[in-house]
Amino acid sequence: MRSTPIPFYVLCGSLGAGKTTLLMRLLEYWKTQGRRAGVLMNEAGSVSIDGPRAGTLAEQVMNLAGGCVCCDTKEDLSWGVAQLVRDHGSEVLILECSGLADPAEVIDAVTDAYTARLARLDRVIALLHPVSTEDSHSSAYVTTQAIRCADELILNKRDLYVPGHWEGFRASIVEQNPYARIWETSHAKLDAVGLLNSHPSTQHTKPTNVVFGKSRPPSSQRAAYHPIATTVPLPGPLNRQRFLAWIKTLPKQLERAKGYFRFAKEPELQEFQYALPGHSTITPLTLLDEPEPALVLIGRGYDVDQLREKLLATIERPTKSG
Repeated sequence: MRSTPIPFYVLCGSLGAGKTTLLMRLLEYWKTQGRRAGVLMNEAGSVSIDGPRAGTLAEQVMNLAGGCVCCDTKEDLSWGVAQLVRDHGSEVLILECSGLADPAEVIDAVTDAYTARLARLDRVIALLHPVSTEDSHSSAYVTTQAIRCADELILNKRDLYVPGHWEGFRASIVEQNPYARIWETSHAKLDAVGLLNSHPSTQHTKPTNVVFGKSRPPSSQRAAYHPIATTVPLPGPLNRQRFLAWIKTLPKQLERAKGYFRFAKEPELQEFQYALPGHSTITPLTLLDEPEPALVLIGRGYDVDQLREKLLATIERPTKSG
């Protein structure tokens, strides 16, 4: 098994926005780079329609058909990741979500302690277009969630809309997520290298098709921006009282936290779960295959460095013997 998790990308967004077109462009790029790409295709129907197309460029395609990956096929997602990494030697993974899958739930699934051993969530990419045929409340909700969770927001099909309409659409997206990069495209054409690279600073050496505007806070406030999921390894057992006090300091921008650890002088492995509006549980359990002690923090808009430091301060330090 690989000692280092491989990068994992989530591709989500509006129904009919062009996700499969973008997927094919990314697969073509990885193929030219000689990288073995594994694809997880999630489609709401019982038969995969887009999977065969991706199979022409990907090293291997796992079809998660028959339900939304956020609920019906969550276990299949973990199994698919393991198959692609261990059996097919994938060097990069990408999941194309059904237009009905909640990206927040997908993020929760791929940051599971066991899945995270094999793949690390690198980027959430949302593809959107201004006029949607989504009539159901659930589809509109999923699109809103995609906007909120994304690290990269790709506004597609610009060629089909008049300037005034497009500007209003873009402004509404930036307002919903001020942390992501905004890309404006037609036919999902964009620079794959720029998209897959880490967010650059607010100053750029060459023109791109990225609109920055309000999309990043000043460099002095970089702690306020962080990936949607942050893993904090815990190198030792925790002091129970200090950890309980830490829970009370969790900011409202932290939406989820989960992980495994031990308390000092207590033999049981503990599972920690936290979700808004502030509900947390600490449960002792026994696992045959224990993950490394760590907490995963999921959220945006809070000082991640400060919260990490406070968490690490709850580790029990050995007492000096006389």
